[in-house]
Amino acid sequence: MRTGIVALPCVDLRRLPDHRSELVSQLLMGEPVAIVGTAARGEWLRLRSLEDGYAGWTRDWGVVGAEPAAWLHRARHRVADLWVAATSAPEGGETVSTLLWRNRAELVARRGERSCLELPDGRRCWVAADQLMPAEARVPLRALVPLLLGIPYLWGGRTVQGFDCSGLVQQLLAAAGVAVPRDAHDQWRACRPVRSPGRLRAGDLLFFGKPGRRMTHVAVALGDGLFVHSMARVRMSHTQPDNPLFDNELMKWYRAAGRPRGGARSGALPGEKWVDKPGGLYLPCRGRIARA
Repeated sequence: MRTGIVALPCVDLRRLPDHRSELVSQLLMGEPVAIVGTAARGEWLRLRSLEDGYAGWTRDWGVVGAEPAAWLHRARHRVADLWVAATSAPEGGETVSTLLWRNRAELVARRGERSCLELPDGRRCWVAADQLMPAEARVPLRALVPLLLGIPYLWGGRTVQGFDCSGLVQQLLAAAGVAVPRDAHDQWRACRPVRSPGRLRAGDLLFFGKPGRRMTHVAVALGDGLFVHSMARVRMSHTQPDNPLFDNELMKWYRAAGRPRGGARSGALPGEKWVDKPGGLYLPCRGRIARA
């Protein structure tokens, strides 16, 4: 089996080997893949993610051949900020690459408050040291959610440039140390049912859809009836009708709640609370994700 590593900040996975075909998902820099097919004389690759098993077609320019275990052993850091311009020198210089939240790379040198990264294709670039975090670090949901609010909805999106509902859920839980599948219905199948919405804890999932059909929308519970989801944009809603964040049309399609099987859990930071203010509710924000 041929394997590789995603070498660009984000590559699109399409249903067919054609730029006009439906966007079904995206892969992030540093994620390992299996190359399971080719088309158009090798210009298109069919990839299967070795993290969640999801498959689709992408152009060959976004992947480099590599052995996943060796790469993951070296690449022990992730981008902590939502968006970073990585430069050719510690003091600045040309932009080598933009980097996105949760991109993975190898830390090869430090100079003062700057860090040098080697990307999967061998390019080297510099970023601020506090724009990185250990690859296995866990980020509490309530520290992360405020930074993602307002990011637009994108069908198939899995990055801070645009999320679909299940892409947001997968990335939020991954940052908190919980692995779940890519799509909403598969995420439901990976959960243990939570019989009462009143028993929901931070990190549990809420599912929506037409009765008797597959789950088509998913959200992450944040506690106290609040949940975050991507619908038009990343937003917060509430399960209780007397709350200003209650969405009557959405809650008509509420079907079930579930708790992901296994993995770490991540709720509020010690001492953090939801805060009432005119116009709605907000979360205290500590700034950079890396400092959560």
